[in-house]
Amino acid sequence: MDAVKEPLCDSFGRKITYLRVSVTDRCNHRCTYCAPLGENHKTRAEILSFDEIARVVGRMAERGITKVRLTGGEPLVRKNVVELVGMLSGIKGIEDLSMTTNASLLSRFARALKENGLKRLNISLDTLKEDVFRSVSGGGELRPVLEGIEAAIREGLVPIKLNCVLLRGINEDELADIIDYASERDMTVRFIELMPMSDGLDWKNHFVSIEDILKREDIRKRVDVYAPPEKDRMAAYSLPLKSGKGKAGFISPMSNRFCHACNRMRLTSDGKLRSCLPADMDVDLRPALRPAGDDSELISLITKAVAIKPEMGVYTFTGEGRERSMIHIGG
Repeated sequence: MDAVKEPLCDSFGRKITYLRVSVTDRCNHRCTYCAPLGENHKTRAEILSFDEIARVVGRMAERGITKVRLTGGEPLVRKNVVELVGMLSGIKGIEDLSMTTNASLLSRFARALKENGLKRLNISLDTLKEDVFRSVSGGGELRPVLEGIEAAIREGLVPIKLNCVLLRGINEDELADIIDYASERDMTVRFIELMPMSDGLDWKNHFVSIEDILKREDIRKRVDVYAPPEKDRMAAYSLPLKSGKGKAGFISPMSNRFCHACNRMRLTSDGKLRSCLPADMDVDLRPALRPAGDDSELISLITKAVAIKPEMGVYTFTGEGRERSMIHIGG
């Protein structure tokens, strides 16, 4: 096996092994915490082609990237995205290729995604109530999402993780039901603290901490809160369910920061390599991709983006100073 070239490390010694790739900033849902109404999408000419994405992934794989997750927007609204899955799954060094999706189109694509090399899925599911789902998603329907989850299970796109954003006054009363739903299907449900990434939502009034959730009796009845966590309990970790099937994960980007262990970069759909989720510190890779030339300039830009990765991300709670909402960055 060929030796990996000098690995990508930031200025704080963190080795970068994980790349999230946003294939589109378009989505068929308009979730309140992700996509403020009225934002403009990038044009087709502005977003990276599949060949350009594969080229970036290939160069980063040579420098130690082993894990790639496709995101959006909603990745399944990108035409022929299954073709991209096949291209990326064949890149040497990529050991884990996954996707984050709202699952509304998944029943149509699950088999082809599996056949083209996708390993597993993260699926957004904030509620099991149809009326709440319509409200949170900006008019989406719950049934296609649940059908997509069942299709993914049938096709073996597992393990599946359900991403549930905690929203005070909106889905607090459903968390136990969502745990039961995940347990019945031997899935992991991950409760995620709300981040102030969208000016379309009152973050302060809707925020719920992981600590508050773990104090609840209905949660403690289902989750073995005394079990050793799979990862650092101060960051993102999972605990077993008392049912014996499935797990509950807890991600606390606001109350327990885990920047010290961050190993990821984000490639936006329009070719910006972003080193930190809340920080607008992007490096535009398109000058090295258009027109396509040798890789020296591309590698130089990638190295620059990694080098400026901050020690800790800082969230702004008013939106001031932040140029992009979550839908434009990729989850």
